[in-house]
Amino acid sequence: LFIAEGNYLFPHARISVFSVKGEFLTSFSHQDMSGPRGVAIHGDNLYVTDTGVYSIFHFKIATDFPLIAKRGSFGQQIGKFNSPRNLAVSNNGDVYVTEYYNHRVQIFDSSLLHPRSLTQQLIDHPQDIKLTADEVYVLCDDNRCVHVFSHAGERLRSLISRGLQMQVTFPIYFCLDSAENIIISDYFTDRIKIFTKAGNLITTLGEGGHLPGMFHYPRGLALTKELSLVVVSWNENFCLQIFSCL
Repeated sequence: LFIAEGNYLFPHARISVFSVKGEFLTSFSHQDMSGPRGVAIHGDNLYVTDTGVYSIFHFKIATDFPLIAKRGSFGQQIGKFNSPRNLAVSNNGDVYVTEYYNHRVQIFDSSLLHPRSLTQQLIDHPQDIKLTADEVYVLCDDNRCVHVFSHAGERLRSLISRGLQMQVTFPIYFCLDSAENIIISDYFTDRIKIFTKAGNLITTLGEGGHLPGMFHYPRGLALTKELSLVVVSWNENFCLQIFSCL
């Protein structure tokens, strides 16, 4: 498990590494990192968005995590960023990046070169992104919906339901299970909420608090290969919790 820690308001900016049981293994950083946000892995390649320096970092997963490349700077042109949030990597190694204030998703090759936009349509404040073999899921917090595109950029559908809009206040991270159910961390209600791919609420996990099973501003989440759900929240400090198979 690779977790981005810190932003420009904090004295450290690093990536911490944990086992799938939640045991701390190591951490690493780079002198140019300021506000690491999203993390994605493809093979032995680790990609990290950094909102503080408007860039993407490409590290090799090895003992000392050497930096392979750093790409990007502030701007609106293709290849530049304004608040890069999260990212995902396709099966062929392309890197998809959400940009919150440029209202778009950019796609790079595995070397973070040859950028292009997923679609010419504006995407309203995209936060998180997940990929399947055929589709691109983009979570937007302003209208509390998930837009689904083809990898060619065609908008296929938007998952906007009364259940999703009424039950979620500020979604910032999500993941998909094997049935493409949508698991969302709802920052301001201190809960994890699970919806069908049609946007209907299935169940809710947790409540506000600092005890095990409770959340305080839940943020990142992911499913392991064993389908255990990993949730990172603020709590009194940063807290990592792992829940049994869904």
